[in-house]
Amino acid sequence: MKHEKKRTLQQFSRQQLAQLGREFMLCAQFNSRTGYAALRMNHGDTAYKDVAIENWMGASPVYTRRMQTAMGFAGGTDVATIFKGLQLECGFTHQYFDVHFEVSGAGSGRFWLNSCGALLETEPRGKDAVKTMCHDIEDPTFNATAMATNPRARMVPIHRPPRAPVDRVPHCEWSVFIDPEADVLEEPEIAQVMSGTRLANVTIERPEPAEPGGLVDYSGPIFEQLQLEQLSHDALVVVCRELAVQVHLLVTGLMFSVAQRYGEEAALAVGEFQMCGSCWVMSNRLVKLLGCEGAGIDDVIAVLQVHPAFQPTEYWRFAITKLDDHRACFELLHCPACEEAMPYGWPALLMRGMSGGLDALVKGVDRRARVEHSAAGGRAWDIIIDDVDADIEEPLSIQIAKGTVLYRTQLQDHIQLLQV
Repeated sequence: MKHEKKRTLQQFSRQQLAQLGREFMLCAQFNSRTGYAALRMNHGDTAYKDVAIENWMGASPVYTRRMQTAMGFAGGTDVATIFKGLQLECGFTHQYFDVHFEVSGAGSGRFWLNSCGALLETEPRGKDAVKTMCHDIEDPTFNATAMATNPRARMVPIHRPPRAPVDRVPHCEWSVFIDPEADVLEEPEIAQVMSGTRLANVTIERPEPAEPGGLVDYSGPIFEQLQLEQLSHDALVVVCRELAVQVHLLVTGLMFSVAQRYGEEAALAVGEFQMCGSCWVMSNRLVKLLGCEGAGIDDVIAVLQVHPAFQPTEYWRFAITKLDDHRACFELLHCPACEEAMPYGWPALLMRGMSGGLDALVKGVDRRARVEHSAAGGRAWDIIIDDVDADIEEPLSIQIAKGTVLYRTQLQDHIQLLQV
């Protein structure tokens, strides 16, 4: 048996880390597509709206402050600080959202979306669906994000969908300002709940840079568009890990919100549907990014080592043991993810023995792969490459994920910026 040496994020190049960072951002979007689809199917459109609002209001203030600290621009209360946070969060996934920012003064600025992938996903469902997303959900959640920087900050639309005319570009434009006369916004109760999780308080250590170049933090002037290639190697390691924290804060918050309304079993059902759909398609994408063939146990191991489902490693700890050319053992070790007091999130699924998401993750690498609980017991699963499940129909969660604009999104590199 061979205990596989784990490939860590700091072993990747700047270019690869920039690519991974964008993929981690995309993971949060796949989570939204699959998790909210399950919510609508199981509990209706009104449930989707209410839970989505609470979900983003709970996570975004927490991860906004984390990224500010991690990237050296904490303490600011101006519009530029708000915009820097938006540029480094999964809610504005790079390239899926073509967002531009302009600061006109310490207390004012604007941003606009030349293209919004989420809008392109939603428009086929009609104007009511667009209004739910672009009005009902964005109004409170945008302000909750701004509030994390300045409780008197406000985001107000200049124009937004439904588009008139139907091909209007930019898709939307927003004014952001600090109003000294405005009422102070209080942090949402759900954000206070989320801030108490082990995930929200995990410490991300900055490694020594493995190559030169790039910005070590974002304390300097704001860019109209920040590209991840502009950051240094060590900064990118931190950003990738923080993006993974964002992913899991949103997952945990979603399940918590569902549980508060519909009970624990409903939350677990939504979480597993979400994990299955998202993890499968993210594995598809990582196979290409890593240059794997998508066949065999070695490729499954390679993807598992960097999949956002099991990042950051300060929160998740696991061991992978290659048993032979067709089998490996994945073991979840003692770690903060296993010690969460809140019984929700993907760790909670695995702790209950619900391995559908892990099974989908390995199938996203190689359709012949499957998992079964290890005879060794505990939090361990055997990964087996055979033909038992090779011909099964893809589950609905994967079909939904693959039917999105998101799945077809081809991300572009900014290689020239690696010289910065």
